[in-house]
Order: sequence, then structure tokens, then C-alpha cells
Amino acid sequence: MTKRRFHFFPFLLMVVLLLFAALAAAPRARAQSNADVTINSNEQLFSVMAALNTAGYDTGINAATNDNTRQEVRDYLAKEKIAVVPQLAQFYAAHRNVANPGLDLEPYISLALLLGPPPDFKFTVAVQDLPPDAAAIRDFVPLLRQFYQQAGLDSLYARLYPRYADAIAAYSPTVRRDILLSDTYLRFPSGSYLGRDYHIYLCLLGAPEQVQARIYGEGYYLVVTPSAEPKFKEIRHQYLHFLLDPLAVKYAADIHPKAQLLTLARAAPALDPDDKSDFSLLLTECLIRAVELRMDKPPGAPKLVADAMSSGLILTSYFYDALGAYEKQETPISLYYQQMVRGIDIDAVENTLAGVKFTAPAPSPVVRTARALSPEDRLLDQGDNLIYAAKYDQASSIFKQVLKKYDPHSARAFYGLAVAASSLGEPDTAEKYFKESLSQARDLRIVTWSHIYLGRIYDLEGNRPAALKQYQAAQVTAANFPEALAALKSGLQHPFAPMR
Repeated sequence: MTKRRFHFFPFLLMVVLLLFAALAAAPRARAQSNADVTINSNEQLFSVMAALNTAGYDTGINAATNDNTRQEVRDYLAKEKIAVVPQLAQFYAAHRNVANPGLDLEPYISLALLLGPPPDFKFTVAVQDLPPDAAAIRDFVPLLRQFYQQAGLDSLYARLYPRYADAIAAYSPTVRRDILLSDTYLRFPSGSYLGRDYHIYLCLLGAPEQVQARIYGEGYYLVVTPSAEPKFKEIRHQYLHFLLDPLAVKYAADIHPKAQLLTLARAAPALDPDDKSDFSLLLTECLIRAVELRMDKPPGAPKLVADAMSSGLILTSYFYDALGAYEKQETPISLYYQQMVRGIDIDAVENTLAGVKFTAPAPSPVVRTARALSPEDRLLDQGDNLIYAAKYDQASSIFKQVLKKYDPHSARAFYGLAVAASSLGEPDTAEKYFKESLSQARDLRIVTWSHIYLGRIYDLEGNRPAALKQYQAAQVTAANFPEALAALKSGLQHPFAPMR
């Protein structure tokens, strides 16, 4: 997931001071907050993680961190007679990611972020709108309700309040500074949240060195587990997404003509798969990397720009130079953004990339093991590249080969076949394959775009109610992908009509 945000205002220091006021002495670790930005603990997340730790979740248990809360909670709960633990262990074992145990945590974080407060733990969205990773483990919730009551988690959570308060206090000064400097650099005016919220949750019971981001609707979430060094850079990076992602949606029409550059970026093995699939995401990542380098002014910045280019962030050099011009004038980034996007010269970027050698992926964090590109993945990449080259018949042949030779349930192959059929003007075939992809998919991008494409098919058939149902189903996860969000908003406002 991405893979992907804060807000304060440079000349309203009082707002900042109020936002990051001293901890209130309440039995919930809810410090550093206003209506839009919070640094908190989260009782739903605590409860899910406590249950997991009794159920066999041992990833990273022996890793060194500066916090021993996880082990103490495990020891405490192991001494209690909790009747539902065998059922929790059975559930966890049945849903483990055997190939990569480091990924076991991800669906449970997604689930926790979409639960209401205990003891009911009601879903905050309709069950049918849950993202696929959370939907796959939704039956965990009834067990969680029993565990919460039997383990007395309400009192345990209250007793651990000082631990969370200390962790929040350790993060707050630097986060406060980074947010203030980010707002100052980008010149964001007061009141520009527009109903969006950004939540940082400190999770003391997860495997260490984790920073996991989620975007659900208008809510941005960052979950941070204990680590040897605080994750300040990661928090700032997500805050920059919070500020800049909406601009990619607002100026989607200006970004679209530059999207042919995505074909060049797709050759970079180190580039995140989501960035290879959504040019707006890639553009935003490049801009954020350039902003970080401009703000930090590190020694050897040109080398770091070159490194970003080699990783596949192909517009970093352009934005780094463009921000140099931005710094010399007074227009805020919210207005200057469009000028920068329109200034992207496709030929110039291609010429720059001619001298760039893409690098291999960096080693993954210790809790996540790197996975070699399989023959199936290589075929899927080949099919995707053929789609981008508008060679739809050839792409279809590749995706059918994947289904026949490797995985008859491949959501990515079904999605590729659906896109190809849609592009070839075969709506009935496209509809069938989009539904197949939805029945198999765990990838949020595939789920989101499958709903949007189905909505467009139904719009073209004149079935507006069915189209709206598909657009609404995409709302929970579309914010992860700016191009999809722009398409979704357009679909909700008026029926889809192909460009002439």
C-alpha cells in the first residue's frame, strides 16, 4: 500500500502551539491533536495487536528496540485464563502469510483502522466496502469482542497510558518542527484542510521498524511501531503527501498529457508497483523527494537527486530545479503547482533519462523479506507494458497465458484482460473480467479501478443507478490513487462519456 500527511501554517504559530499542547491527564493517550491532525494511541489498534500477540504473532519479537511494552503485555496475557485464545490462534494460523511472515501485520492494521471503539468494535464503513485485506479477516472481529471482555483490555490499556504518553511526548517536538517547516516552505494558508484528517498512531505491540500508511476516504493514517530510531522522516514524508496529494487531483487535466512518461519509469526495477501504475502517484513522489532535498539542504544533494532518478523517480531532477525558481517568488505551492506541471517538457525528461541507469531495489526492512521476480510476475509486467503500448490483443494473450500456466485465479491477469477488452470496445467481456478481478483481488488499485471501470460500462449502457453503486464502492480506497480519485469524482458528478 502504499503506498502516502499534516498541516500547520507558517504565520499562525499560536495554532501550532495549541495543536501540540501538553498532554492532557486523561486515561486515553490522546495527545498532540486538533480537528485535523493527531498523534495518538488507538484502543482499537491496541486491542487487535494484543489479541494477535496471544494468537501466535511473533514476528520481530527478539529485535532490539527502545520499548519493552510488547513483551510485557505478552507475558501478562499469557498468565491470564482467556477462553477465546485457542480460537484466535486457529484464526491467525489460517490467515498467515506463510511466504512472507513480515506481511502478517498489514491486514490487521487495515482492519483496526476501520473499527469503531470497544467493546462493540463496529465497522465504520459498510462491510461490502471494506478494503480487500481487511475484508479477508473480518471474521476476526467477533473473536476480538470476546477477547476484549475476557482479557479486561480496557483496564490494561488504561494502565499502559503512561507508556503511550511517553512515546507521544518523544515524537512531538520534532514532528511539530517538521510540520511547521513544511507548511512554511510550501506556504499553505490556514483553513486548507477541507475536511481531511491526518492521524499518527503509535503502536507499541507490533513488530519493530514498521511504518504503515493508509488512506481511507478523507482520512490519512500512519501507524508507527517501536524502532531503534524515531521515524521522523517517514512521518514528514506522509505529511507532504497529505498536503500535495489533493493538488494532483485538482490538476489532473494538466498532469494527464505528461502521463506517457510512465512508460519510461516502468522499466525501473526499484520503483514501487503503485507508482508504475498511476502517473499522478509517481509525479507526487518525485515532487515530495525534491521538496525534502530542498528543505534539508543535505551535503551532496545533486548525488541524492541522481539516486532518486536511478530508483525510477524520473521527475525528481526537474522538480528540484523548478523548486529553486519557486523559492525565489512568493506564490504558494497550491498555485505554483500547476505552473510546474505544465512546465514538464517530455522531450527534455527523455533526454535526461538517456543518461540514467536504473538501479536494483534496496534491501527490504528486516521484518519484510524481499521477493524475487517470478516468471509469473515477469509475464504480468510484460502484459502491463503491452497495455501501456496500446497492444491490447498481445496483452490479452499474455494474461491468458498467466491464467493457464501459473495461476487460474490471478486478479492481476483478470484485470489486465478486462482493461484490454474495454479498450477494444468489448464491454460484455470487460464486465465479466472486471467482476472476476474483484472476486480475487487484494490489491487496492485493482479493486478501485475495477469498480470505476464497471461504473463507466454501466453509464455507457444508460444504467446510472448501477454505475453509481460501483463509483460509491470505490470511494473507500480511491484516495490512495489520485488518478482514480479524479475519475471517481467525475463519475459521481455526471455519467461517463468517452472523450471524442
